[in-house]
Amino acid sequence: MAKISDRMQLTAFTLAPDARWDVHCKVASFPKPWLDLLTREYHARPEIKPGFSLPTRSLVGLLLGIDPAVIHVNWNLAGDRFIVAFADVDPAILTVAIGAWASTAVAPGSTTDWWDAFDPDDLRFDDTPINAFDHAQRPNGTAAPSEYMYDLLPTLLAQYVREHGLHLVGKARESLLGPPSPNNHRSLVLLPFSEVPQTGGGLATAKIGFHVETIPHRGLPSIHADLTSSRFPLQPVAYIPQRGDGPAGATILLHAPDGFLDERGAHTLLAAKAQHRYVKGGQKTWQWTPGLASTLGRLTHLTFPSPEKVFADPRAAHEEGSIRAYILYSEGTKSDAEDFDVLDQFKPNEDGKRKARSLRHGAKTGFVPADHMHVREQLANILQPLGIQPLPEARRVGTRTARRIPPTHDTAETYALELWTQSNDTRQAILAALQLHHGLEPHPDPADPATIRFTGDLNLTVHLREVGALGAGIERPDKDRSVATLRGSHANHVQNQIGPASQRVAAIFELHGADHFARTRAIDPKPALKKAFARSGRRLQCMKPAIRFKPPTKPPANPKKTPSPYPGTVFTKGTIHRASASVLDALRQLGRLGRPPLDEVLAGMELVGVWLHHLDGACMPLVVRMPPEGEPTAHLATTSATPVPPMHYSDLPQALAAGKGRIPAGKHQQAILSRFLSNVLGVDETSVIDEHDRAVFVKAYGFRKWGWNWIQDKNIAVNRLVLPGHTFDDDQPPPPFLTPQQCPGLRIIRVRDRNTTQEVALGFPPDYDTHSPRGDGLYTFDDHVYYSINPRAEQMQTPLTATKIDLDVLANHRFRASNETPLEILPAFLQATDTPDAFADLTQLLRRSYLHTEQATLHPAPIHLCKLAAEYL
Repeated sequence: MAKISDRMQLTAFTLAPDARWDVHCKVASFPKPWLDLLTREYHARPEIKPGFSLPTRSLVGLLLGIDPAVIHVNWNLAGDRFIVAFADVDPAILTVAIGAWASTAVAPGSTTDWWDAFDPDDLRFDDTPINAFDHAQRPNGTAAPSEYMYDLLPTLLAQYVREHGLHLVGKARESLLGPPSPNNHRSLVLLPFSEVPQTGGGLATAKIGFHVETIPHRGLPSIHADLTSSRFPLQPVAYIPQRGDGPAGATILLHAPDGFLDERGAHTLLAAKAQHRYVKGGQKTWQWTPGLASTLGRLTHLTFPSPEKVFADPRAAHEEGSIRAYILYSEGTKSDAEDFDVLDQFKPNEDGKRKARSLRHGAKTGFVPADHMHVREQLANILQPLGIQPLPEARRVGTRTARRIPPTHDTAETYALELWTQSNDTRQAILAALQLHHGLEPHPDPADPATIRFTGDLNLTVHLREVGALGAGIERPDKDRSVATLRGSHANHVQNQIGPASQRVAAIFELHGADHFARTRAIDPKPALKKAFARSGRRLQCMKPAIRFKPPTKPPANPKKTPSPYPGTVFTKGTIHRASASVLDALRQLGRLGRPPLDEVLAGMELVGVWLHHLDGACMPLVVRMPPEGEPTAHLATTSATPVPPMHYSDLPQALAAGKGRIPAGKHQQAILSRFLSNVLGVDETSVIDEHDRAVFVKAYGFRKWGWNWIQDKNIAVNRLVLPGHTFDDDQPPPPFLTPQQCPGLRIIRVRDRNTTQEVALGFPPDYDTHSPRGDGLYTFDDHVYYSINPRAEQMQTPLTATKIDLDVLANHRFRASNETPLEILPAFLQATDTPDAFADLTQLLRRSYLHTEQATLHPAPIHLCKLAAEYL
């Protein structure tokens, strides 16, 4: 087995200290007469409310797609910079495009002749030299990239790499610019797309996403280049899952090999939205969503694809026509089988029943570590002449520790559990898991056959219940009622059916997965069940039906890998493991959490997690406290002046399901949140509220734009605590701060994960050619910033050699590759005798110390428990 390296390299880049990239650009603002006319016509539409802004997202994509000279388009038409472009920008083409956008997206019913109203001479471009690397440094030492760097550099880098050519595994790869995104990310999509040979077929390709980020207290910006994949079906699309209240929707990428207007527009893919909506006559068809597609269809002279035809024959849509269309595959999408009669997996099984005729995409997501590092190395060679270089390596802190630290817990505690099942198999599987997997001794109650007591390392009373009709999906009535309304009504119905719980109890509920309800065109009842059971005093854990073991019809080639049932049962091993996990997670909701054994210095430390959840303008701060001794507690905010007393962690689901803890939008929202967070910290501006030792773990993403400004990269300063409620303004004196001496006992550790915005880069050993390509443990990046990587999960069995960037190797697309992502740890506020290493190591430890799971989690336990409770919101 290869040795684990003590080095870790993030797959991101930075700048040489004095690097510059001077780009000669032309900059234009949006003509004010145009803006006034557009605003007036837009708000003349009766359905447009006074506060609505112009639908500019489709305009951004349109202008970037028709003229490769355009580098950036601002969604805010009233800003100083509307378009930034190279010198050969064509104002006439842009003006025509703006007119087409106005006639379709802004005021489709207007009598205004937009092409006559807009004169290209009004779109005045000024010569503007721009340093694409322009940045400053904030008072806390963190880089402050200019707006030009944030807005322009991702597209400039994608264009630069495309022009210079990328070689992967010795082969030159062509590429296209990906669609522009609203968060200033820009991708480079590699060509050609690979047609995967697996059942399900489809196309797959890699793309490299460029974006600019910062690392706290580092004076140079970070440039991320993230390797991800895109998939496209080739067979007729039979089903796309409906997400939310609206109709099912999909993204279709469009490409004109000869350009949408002329050959200059062949450089990029554009993203258009389509929805499956009813038309007159009661039929559902795929239609373009108003925006880019409707505007581009009116603007181009080429035959524009019909979305209904694209979904009916995706292969023809990407092979034929002047505009090629590619349906972007999303999880849950299913296609019709290519040749139903000849595919073995669709032939009748032993019971004479045919299996499903629909297929998921044959390619799986993700890349092995060597793919990520190879792409990083090739990019480094291309970008080095610009003054872009890899980030410094991170080094291991201490030695590799045990994968899991068993927490201590009270074995004398007793728990109650209800089993709500609709099949005898699932009931027997759960009971077998308790007896055989956990080694508990069953004691049936002679007075009540529906009650069984288990003793051993765990003392548990199980009450057997029947699911009945409660496990059915929620029907969709003909009348127009939102999914949220239907789920709310269903929750009330279920709550009335089950009645209030007579004791502190958790429930395991046998329920099919979301796919089952999607196939039957019903609404998944799980969110409604969670609310109903929680309101009745039951903490709910859902489990899919048990699966009986079936011997293979043909003996495997390797006798050592002959499948077998879980010993002593008729069920698959996976079913018993799922049943065990359901029991443990149900008990976790009852407060069976345990506490990891800590060294003498940290043993008396209270562990606190802070999570801020956003809900349609309202916000909900969740706080979980894990004291050195005693039961974990939870805290919720209130709009009244009297704080809500702490509650047992097991009572949190009922409180959340009842709607408690929400701070509504309004002028007092920030003040209420600030007061609540200050109480959690145990300090205020004038006095010390609390002095006991406590480590507060804060998830950065919830406060990324609002709520507690000090947590943000640009403001956070080590051991200079600025309480919530204060703002940072470049034109104003800095807000007052508190020192550790003023806040005895308080520690604050900020954690940041990769999340959907990919703020944290992936990390792998740079010496992967001589060591294992995977690393794990704690790594220090500088004096204050650390990165924690969990050990490889047991399910992660993809061969490390399964590259997906070699065009000659297509079989590897059948593998799902997954890599543990680094968690960024910043011990931001410590006491004088503390060391950052110790609290970074504590954070790492708390990701691997649970009673309810042996798997390491993304966040440390106090934050992870907040996240799990958020299921009841």
